[in-house]
Amino acid sequence: MRKPKLRLMWLLAAATMIFAACNKDDGNDGPTILVEDGLYIVGEATPWTDYDLKGQFAGGINEADNQQPRATMFEKYVALEAGKTFKIVEIAGKEAIEYGPDNLMDVATEGLREQPNVTAKVGSFKTGGEYTVAESGLYHIILDKELSKVAIIPVPYWGILGGSSPYGWNDDNTHMELVGAFDKNELVFEITDLELREGDFKFRYGSGWKFELDEEGTVKANTNFGGAVDALVPGGSNIALAKENEGIYTVRMKWSAQTGGLGMTAELVKTGDVEPLPEYPTELFMIGNALNSEDSDNDGTPDGWQWNLTDAPMVPVHSHEYMFWKIVWLNAGGEFKFAPEKAWGKDFGKTGEASADTVYAKGSDNIPAPSTSGYYMVVVDLKENKIIISDPKVYLIGTTVGDNWTAPVADAKFTVDNANEVITLTKALDAGDLRMHVWHKWFPVQDPQPVDWWQAEFIILNNKIEFRGNGNDQERVNLTAGTYKIDLNFKTGDGTITAQ
Repeated sequence: MRKPKLRLMWLLAAATMIFAACNKDDGNDGPTILVEDGLYIVGEATPWTDYDLKGQFAGGINEADNQQPRATMFEKYVALEAGKTFKIVEIAGKEAIEYGPDNLMDVATEGLREQPNVTAKVGSFKTGGEYTVAESGLYHIILDKELSKVAIIPVPYWGILGGSSPYGWNDDNTHMELVGAFDKNELVFEITDLELREGDFKFRYGSGWKFELDEEGTVKANTNFGGAVDALVPGGSNIALAKENEGIYTVRMKWSAQTGGLGMTAELVKTGDVEPLPEYPTELFMIGNALNSEDSDNDGTPDGWQWNLTDAPMVPVHSHEYMFWKIVWLNAGGEFKFAPEKAWGKDFGKTGEASADTVYAKGSDNIPAPSTSGYYMVVVDLKENKIIISDPKVYLIGTTVGDNWTAPVADAKFTVDNANEVITLTKALDAGDLRMHVWHKWFPVQDPQPVDWWQAEFIILNNKIEFRGNGNDQERVNLTAGTYKIDLNFKTGDGTITAQ
């Protein structure tokens, strides 16, 4: 019976020697390292005064590289106490390499390229040294070894936003604020009595989607979560809420020192029911001789009034199921109507006369085309039961026009060239993705659901105009810097981009 005891004592002694071998072997007293290799946060400002797997950084995801993992980037959410210190340490075999601050500066990102409205500490790092923060709270820490860059970003609040929310994809009214006093072991952000409907949503902090680590914008960390409520993914896909789950909710984002990885979890608690919303059609079609007055089959009825000869779908406004738009060539003297399917029975037009700005109330009568043939923008609002005919307004936005994301960009407006049946723009552009959208006085509509530019976006792909509608982010056409002529033919659906 003594042999097993001796074997157990030998194993314990061997384990002690193995752990001792993990001590920092530089002649100085160092910490006993009982964790796997990786990057860690440790110190009195944190919940962990010694190395702990729960204090390990997660591998970073580069938003600028199509959400691909980036081997040299690491990130962690952590509660930090002001006035106390912490370290960022890489454990690599027997070594414990400390990455301390070097030339950290305040960087204000409010209003900059979809970044959070915060002032972060950003700079390089060096071997050795400790960090502090001026205010206790939740922080998002990002370190990139290739860039030799570290960012310490305060998390002032979380937002839930999307088609499920009464406020759409604008979370200014859906802030989850910190509940209770600061506690570096657990922080809970919460909003109560929030109405959530069928649709999708995401979480983000500080009203931003990403944080840029380099001036070129090639490395960006996500400041948003998607995926699933019980399995959050940085920059993940939208989270869906089914119709049967509509209701009044308490929504929480919780950080806990006991949660590994990034440390964040989410919770939706239904606290009440809601009345059903009106049902809107998912599609809407135009028909009428204002679109086509020819009679190709010689049956006495213009082709434009025949469903089998006319295909003129309206474009849904993303996240606004009651609103549709279309840039269309209207022939003077013609008329048109709408229907939610390519068939008669549920068709509609207008009632009464138009207001001074060509707004009609929804009714059963045909709508007359304007007195001059050409391109027009037609918008249908089924919540307000009104229809408008107006001049088309098409704009570029984004990196190609001075990295300007505030719509509409005044000097990036297209010209309507009815003589050549195109809507066109010739302009010197910066390098970047070519992004276009329509604008209208009903965009943005008043709160609670303003229309953002991307909700009425389209692109040119393979020389065709492709509308985003209710879809996800589209493919991109990336241009080098130069002068280009862009022609949009909404009669044929063709689009061209020609270097000048």
